[in-house]
Amino acid sequence: MKKRWMLAGAVFVMVAVSVLAEEAPMETPAGWRLVVSPLVGADRNEMDVRRGEWRSLETDTGPEYGLFVMALHPNVVINNFLFYANVNDCDVWGDLLFVNYYANAKAALTWNAGAGYLYHEIKPKGSKITVKVPMVKAGPVFRLKALHLSLNPYLGYGWERVETPGGEQDNDSFLYGLTVGWRWRMLEAGINYYYQDSQGLKPDEDFNVLRARLIGMISRQWGLGARVDVMEHSTSKDLSFLAGPVFMF
Repeated sequence: MKKRWMLAGAVFVMVAVSVLAEEAPMETPAGWRLVVSPLVGADRNEMDVRRGEWRSLETDTGPEYGLFVMALHPNVVINNFLFYANVNDCDVWGDLLFVNYYANAKAALTWNAGAGYLYHEIKPKGSKITVKVPMVKAGPVFRLKALHLSLNPYLGYGWERVETPGGEQDNDSFLYGLTVGWRWRMLEAGINYYYQDSQGLKPDEDFNVLRARLIGMISRQWGLGARVDVMEHSTSKDLSFLAGPVFMF
């Protein structure tokens, strides 16, 4: 059961980071815009299973699917990520909704605050694990317009609860992150580093996550996008790759 719980935490971090610090484009729209991106790819999971002095490295690669929807406004970004993966003989699905508010859409220095909620189910054979995580974040936003860059260091907190057939466990965590965004003409890229400082578990239960994305717009209405997520934990590592079309309305 501990192995399954760790898988739950690993997938939570991978997905939460993907959406937690999603940046609005550097050139914000005049009104509301909608972005829709169906995604398909693969997830590779490595698990270091330990029982006393016995150790075994288990690896598995499975399909992953997602639907990313973002609503853009000069001061508000609302995004939702619905996802499904099959890895380590587990069906994994969930949904994460996050709302970001930006105090000023054009200033070189401003601030942002956000709140979100994750609902997540992992279904090993004959069992079910549920993860529920409300979370908040806030931090300054620096825009270096001459370089087409934006920087957003942030601090957050998550109230994570994991429900299993054997009971419940809380793992509230401080969240420390830095998002770097770049946009030039029809290209947009972003890198996000994220550290989860677990308060309810041992120090070696902390997570490090690195995420990168690249979007190339073919026209003002559609383009192509790809994203890579890497999660590292003391006993596990997860690599996810997703790609698909991007539609803007």
